[in-house]
Amino acid sequence: MTETKTSTFLYEAALTISAKLDTDGVLQQLMSLTHQHFKPDAASVALVNPDGSLVFRAASGESAQQILGMEMPKGAGIVGWVAENGQQLWVPDVYRDTRSYPEADEHTGFKTRSILAVPVRLGDQTLAVVEMINPSAGTNLLEARETITALAALAAPAIQNARLFEQVQRAEARYQSLFEQNLDPIIILDPRGHFLEVNQAAQKLLPLSRPKDDADHVPQTDLEQLALNAAHYDTLKARVEVEGIITWEIKTQTTDAEERTLDVHFSYLPHYLPGGAYQWLAHDITDRVTLDEMREQLSHMIVHDLRVPLGNITNTLELVLTAWREKDVSVPFEQVLEIGLRSAHRMERLIANILDARRLVIHKTLTVSNIRIPDMVADAMEVIQSSIRRRRHTLIRRIQDNLPLMQGDLDLLRRVLLNLLDNAAKYTPDGGTITLSVQADADSFHFAISDTGPGIPPEDRVHLFEMFYRARTQQQQGGAGIGLAFCKLAVEAHGGKIDMRSEPGKGSTFAFSIPRQLPESAIYHEASVVEYTP
Repeated sequence: MTETKTSTFLYEAALTISAKLDTDGVLQQLMSLTHQHFKPDAASVALVNPDGSLVFRAASGESAQQILGMEMPKGAGIVGWVAENGQQLWVPDVYRDTRSYPEADEHTGFKTRSILAVPVRLGDQTLAVVEMINPSAGTNLLEARETITALAALAAPAIQNARLFEQVQRAEARYQSLFEQNLDPIIILDPRGHFLEVNQAAQKLLPLSRPKDDADHVPQTDLEQLALNAAHYDTLKARVEVEGIITWEIKTQTTDAEERTLDVHFSYLPHYLPGGAYQWLAHDITDRVTLDEMREQLSHMIVHDLRVPLGNITNTLELVLTAWREKDVSVPFEQVLEIGLRSAHRMERLIANILDARRLVIHKTLTVSNIRIPDMVADAMEVIQSSIRRRRHTLIRRIQDNLPLMQGDLDLLRRVLLNLLDNAAKYTPDGGTITLSVQADADSFHFAISDTGPGIPPEDRVHLFEMFYRARTQQQQGGAGIGLAFCKLAVEAHGGKIDMRSEPGKGSTFAFSIPRQLPESAIYHEASVVEYTP
């Protein structure tokens, strides 16, 4: 081939090779040019891995499909020797050369007689090796060496550029994946405040929309959708240059018209665009804010619930102490001490309810014993009797005769009765009637506490047994909203059910059932359990 034709071929080769932006495309083009120009039986290109091993990424000839993807250990075969030494090599008789790798022919079924192998080098590093296998009889080997070496020199920077481009693509794909799959809403804005990118979380959470021209739609800018305006945005941009990241909280309506609280982080992305861009990222902190508010409310409610009986106890002790010092026998010591003792018991029940509610949520632990229901009811009614007398209520007890022993946690179930009786006494107007009924059937023991109070509004009934929830009528009386939640946890720990029936103006009935056969899934600390067959 003349020098002019060689120059033209290399010029065209430079254009086609440099146009490829992926490594495989460069290697395929290098192999294709070698094969088309010299027409050997086969041509191939092996890429050098970071550990020195090689993998064939481009091949031509009758066994091309078998050689593609074939891997060779570091230094193996003629191609491995060229990769390690960085020198081209002509082997006229492969089977006489100790560097040959016969396993390759065994794998492909192709017979290799001679090889011209040329390294593709960038600086001191060998990136790949191009092979011309079994060149035709009229091939000018000197020209072949020079031409393929020139092709390799053209391919080396193209391979490096392709690798860098692929790294950028992978980094961009990783960024895009992280951006789209991030659970937090993220929006990228340009310096004018227009949305550049909006991830899936932002699209799902925020009611974002593009301005439309139809008459029924009020146009809204991108900034306005984030509760910002141009002046505020300019202020944020100026601040972020000094402070780095700016944070604030906003309340927003979601796509489902639900109000959520977001913790917004605003930052500058200097390399996102030539002029930079800005990231609006938000954490949904609604649950945290709600929990903080609930904790604060709970603290106030518990303090209020403990302060009243504690004040009664303090006043009782001060009154008794003053009367004793002054030898004042006119003070009704028994009544005064009853008030103090009643207040102490009230504090004790509140604390026990709080502690046991947590224990039942986490462990569902029961201390099981045989319970005589009439005795348990009598104990509860004795404790509540003072409140009944003070409010001039009528307390009616209806207990089925000959009730069998019930297995359960006596302390928990007694406090369930106390809580329900106490609620009935507290929320029933003075002079009302409270009825406690107990009966049994073949499967369960059924308890019911009815009152003649104002009833509970329908909107409150769904949440009545939730922790810290208080119905509207209960809010007027105060309370931490723990008693009914404790009752539900205690009953369900026994495998039972609790519910409520109420009619405004006609009172309420709280009913719960305890099965005769306690659930095996619960954890029990058994105490003096005696087998009983009804």
